[in-house]
Amino acid sequence: MQRILTFAALVVIVSCAPQAANQTQVDGTTSIEPFKVGTFEIDGAQTVGVVLRDALIIDLAAANSALEADPAYEHIDAPADMLDLIEQYEDGLKSRIYEIVNNVVGNDLLEANYVHGVEDVDILPPIMYPSKNMNAAVNFYTHACEGCTPEQLAERTRQRQEDRGVPYLFLKPTRGAVIGSGDDIVMPYGRDRIEWEVELAIVFGREGKYISA
Repeated sequence: MQRILTFAALVVIVSCAPQAANQTQVDGTTSIEPFKVGTFEIDGAQTVGVVLRDALIIDLAAANSALEADPAYEHIDAPADMLDLIEQYEDGLKSRIYEIVNNVVGNDLLEANYVHGVEDVDILPPIMYPSKNMNAAVNFYTHACEGCTPEQLAERTRQRQEDRGVPYLFLKPTRGAVIGSGDDIVMPYGRDRIEWEVELAIVFGREGKYISA
């Protein structure tokens, strides 16, 4: 049994050849094309990638090395993983990703050796091993009172609304509970089906506490 995951959107990559002399330098103040980011396995190695047009994966580390072959671009360490990307994003990495996207698109480098078709890579979970996997119970009022009468549902909804400032949270393991697109879901012995749920994940890039909605 398999499930298909879509890329986590962020609207707002091996041997690398140096930048060609006639390529136009690009800035990193904005991206000329929307992109997404994720974690991929490319040629047997796990890497952070930039997704263009839901069809192309830019190996971020390799593309960064190629860009820095031009001395006009300062050295910036490529993120080791998505958690590293989140931590560095507002400290210079965002501009570098913009520069890479603008360089690939603006200089027609869509066939560079660090750009791969999505069908040629393995899509891994965006964040392989998050430090915490906190889940909110009863995301929908109807889920709190399945099979209830309309009157019982109305009363349960009222109770949940009164207590919404103190949500009930539970933890899930961060290893073994996260899989990539197309990976098998392993069911325990004696089971012939699973219960599926649609979940919304929120990633905080900075530390915080008691953050208002």
